[in-house]
Amino acid sequence: MRFTPIPLDGAVALVTGGARGIGFAIAELLAQQGATVVVADLYQPDAIEAATRIGHGALGLGLDVGDDDAYAAVVEAVELAVGPIDIVVNNAGIMPVGRVLEERYGVARATMEANFWSHYHSYRILAPRMIARGRGHFINVTSAGGAIHSPGLATYVASKHAATGFARGVREELVGTGVTVSVVMPSAVQTELVSGIPFKRWERRGIVTPESVAQRAVGTLRRRPAVVGAPRGTVAAVRAYHIVPEWLWLLGRRVVGADRTVQPYDKTARKAYDTRIEVQVRDDEVPVPDEALEHDYQTQVSDEGERVADEA
Repeated sequence: MRFTPIPLDGAVALVTGGARGIGFAIAELLAQQGATVVVADLYQPDAIEAATRIGHGALGLGLDVGDDDAYAAVVEAVELAVGPIDIVVNNAGIMPVGRVLEERYGVARATMEANFWSHYHSYRILAPRMIARGRGHFINVTSAGGAIHSPGLATYVASKHAATGFARGVREELVGTGVTVSVVMPSAVQTELVSGIPFKRWERRGIVTPESVAQRAVGTLRRRPAVVGAPRGTVAAVRAYHIVPEWLWLLGRRVVGADRTVQPYDKTARKAYDTRIEVQVRDDEVPVPDEALEHDYQTQVSDEGERVADEA
């Protein structure tokens, strides 16, 4: 895919979820390589603290990525004060754990807003600006979970599948514009997302660092690949998953005890992270049938029953 190169020295980069973990590591690496970095995070004090630690003129802004109006306002403010945004790192996201039937609707909605809709908002707001300038790059951090499935993480995995599929689709819509999208699919990472989950000792050795993910993410600026994994080999591994028979997959999970996300986890260890998820829950009501709508559908069902009886 042809693209317009973006020299990092002097480029403007917006990094969501940049106050900690993968986002912080990416923001720091971009700044070290000469970019002017805007760290966006749910709480502005956290974003400012991260920007201060990064230095190199980094800025910290508060942003709820699921709010499209707020996202648009941040973009407008940054481009007026700092300059056109060349690089967007859609990293913000949340990972609730547990069975779907034990999950609150509000948490599920918040997960889709943070993990998928934020990518959608980002693209709709920034892609037209980048296309007009003939250059730009979206780095969309999804997950290896965006290519497989996992009980206990069903909503999270669904949101990552959506984000991965969206990025691959719009990438091809951008052909010829000079603007590109790359997906970064990390495996388990040493961040608060995995806190409280009872990984075995040998599994923890395979958990990658945020810094290693950052290297892979920033590295996409060189050749603009469609998808990269962290660690290397992740993408090939998740592609191979699709040819594994279900019985063999289930046997393998049982042998290694992989269903720990549906088991009780350490809520104390995960409290800080779960608290940040909680503040993003806007609507926690369980859907109930509207009486008028319910009556309308009862009428439709009755009418259809009569039609089928008449045809018989």
